[in-house]
Amino acid sequence: MINALLVRTVRVEPTSGGTWQVALPDPASQLCFASLEDAKRAAYTRAAELRPCELVLYDAYHRVARRQLIPAA
Repeated sequence: MINALLVRTVRVEPTSGGTWQVALPDPASQLCFASLEDAKRAAYTRAAELRPCELVLYDAYHRVARRQLIPAA
């Protein structure tokens, strides 16, 4: 069982400028991408490095489109 307090979150969300932001647990390490596909690729890579991690993908209307737990390796 995974302790919820130890799970970090990586979010992919749209910005007001039409780009996509990958929000990482460290606020100083935010990434921006022109396409959703590039943002998702980077988010999955970072989530795999931060295991256990929750990956949350928002759609263009700021609704949760996908929520996935990446378990510890």
